[in-house]
Amino acid sequence: MNWLRPTVTLALFTSLTVVPALAQTPTAPAAPTAPTMPTAPTMPADPAATSTAEQPPAEEPAKEKKPGRGDFDAGAKVRLPSGPDEMGAYATFNWVAVDAQGRYYLLDEVTITGTAPIALIKPDDVGGVEPATFGGFALTLDAKLPKTRFQPSTYKTDVGLVLTGAYMRAGAMLLSPKDYPMYVGDMEPGAILGLDTRVKLSTLVDFTLAPVFVYQSGEAESLTGVQLPASLVLGVGSLAKVSADLGVYTGDDYSFSGDEGGRIAAGGSLTVKLGPVLAHAGAGTASLLTGGLYPTVKDAFYIDLDVKYVP
Repeated sequence: MNWLRPTVTLALFTSLTVVPALAQTPTAPAAPTAPTMPTAPTMPADPAATSTAEQPPAEEPAKEKKPGRGDFDAGAKVRLPSGPDEMGAYATFNWVAVDAQGRYYLLDEVTITGTAPIALIKPDDVGGVEPATFGGFALTLDAKLPKTRFQPSTYKTDVGLVLTGAYMRAGAMLLSPKDYPMYVGDMEPGAILGLDTRVKLSTLVDFTLAPVFVYQSGEAESLTGVQLPASLVLGVGSLAKVSADLGVYTGDDYSFSGDEGGRIAAGGSLTVKLGPVLAHAGAGTASLLTGGLYPTVKDAFYIDLDVKYVP
């Protein structure tokens, strides 16, 4: 019958399609793989070695070079002290003094310093006397003394011996660095003997005291006196220092009276190091005592400007 033919055809097509699929050859099993050998354990890395290898060593900060044998420094101190003019009126710019200085390190702890004081600007006449321009010259040996059991152990203390030989105008050796340069009379030899004491109170504060005995010969009689300059120095950073200065200076025959030439100087200063240049500026009064060289405390005002070359 015709209506049965499509059914038979579809059945025959289905059988022909399925049979080949079932007749495919089965896939061969994969060959077994060789077992993996265990890896030998590794030692843990040393953290210190790793950090050292990864990071370059830190550079040490450059230390400031301290002057030693064979070194030198040189410069000039410009002083603007108050002093009288021809009419006896005191003012700052009536006198300008220049102290030329040079220091040589004979040994690490031994120095020789030469000083030549000059009155660069001065009145032509003071009280009927004509001041000289050149005050003379001095040569100072400063040697640091070895430690002794008598030195205080609480703070670091350095003591140096100061010995000066000079050939200066009469009376010039009794003047302080704060006084106006009244150089008169003939050149006379003299000597200064004393100590330079430096005490480190802390990492920032130093105290200095330099008591000295002064002697200068003269035509009529010799001159004698004592000088006790002291400073309290405060370090501001690594290149600057601020100081408070106080000094006691006697007249002849160790007189502390103002009328006899005694003076008490007080002031302050700032010191800054700029490369090889050491700059210093200070101001104050040359005497808190009236009479003698200074009629009033105001008349004793001074300004210091100090520049040194320190290689």
